[in-house]
Amino acid sequence: MPASPAEPPAGPPPTRLRVPVAGPPPAPGPGVRDADRAARTPPASPPLEEDPDTPWWTPAALKGWAGSMALHALLLLALALLYFSPPVRKAIQIDGRLAGSQNGVPEGLALVGGLNTPSDMFEVVPEAPPAPIPFEERPLDIGTLDAESLLSASKASRPSAGGGAPSDNPGAGDGDGFGLARFGEGGEVVRGVAVKVGDPQFTLIWDSDADLDLHVIEPGGKEIYWEEPKGKQGGELDVDNTKGFGPENIYWLVESDGPGSQKVRGPGPPGTYQWFVVYWGGFGGIPKPTHWKVRIKHQGKLTIINGKFRALNERSRTYTLKVESPKPSDAAPTP
Repeated sequence: MPASPAEPPAGPPPTRLRVPVAGPPPAPGPGVRDADRAARTPPASPPLEEDPDTPWWTPAALKGWAGSMALHALLLLALALLYFSPPVRKAIQIDGRLAGSQNGVPEGLALVGGLNTPSDMFEVVPEAPPAPIPFEERPLDIGTLDAESLLSASKASRPSAGGGAPSDNPGAGDGDGFGLARFGEGGEVVRGVAVKVGDPQFTLIWDSDADLDLHVIEPGGKEIYWEEPKGKQGGELDVDNTKGFGPENIYWLVESDGPGSQKVRGPGPPGTYQWFVVYWGGFGGIPKPTHWKVRIKHQGKLTIINGKFRALNERSRTYTLKVESPKPSDAAPTP
């Protein structure tokens, strides 16, 4: 028996599922739209009323103001820095290329010309050279010059120190630091200090700020120095320097003979004078090597003695000067 197709089972037909299909919403009925809008609209809140008892400086308000002020301060600071900051100076570029140099100009003939280019603005006409001035040679007739004639012409018997002009002044000093010396009566200036003049006269100078002292023992044994500035036979220490460099000066005054006797300057009493120099001390107790000079004036002549100290309380050797009795023709005139 041939096969036949399967037959469906008997019974009720199966039900089909409904698939929703998108479409416009159904139109609401009258009055439904207004009711729905009223349901969705929130109720109006009542107006806020300020409480007069509420302070305005609440922490929240202060915090907000502080933040605003800080922000404005930062903004002003940034503007100030921008305004007052120094300008940026860029390096100045100088075109050092020579005008007219074709090899040195990349753009070719852009700078052709320059100092080597001839100019047609004006023409310089060279001036004719001046006529030569005739010169006549004449023989120069001068006599022979020698050192003796020059020395006699200058009226000096010896040259001064350092190769300067010769001088016959016995008080010129030859650059010894004492300056121009005077003899007889009056005064003189040594290193800007006025000292008195006598015969004999002892003057001390030195080359540091140490304190040096000059001591002179006059005939008869009286010692003249800073503690005993006056002698018994007319000697006197008129300048005592304690700040360094000198001078210190000891000279002699004697009494003239005759009525109305008065003290006049020199010559001092005859005899043997002894003198020496003492290194009293440096300032602060620190010894300083010091060179010293003593100038002795007697009978119109100068003598310079040099020495050096290296330690405190050091003393030079004792020097002597012998003064002869004045002749009757050389005695001091009576008034």
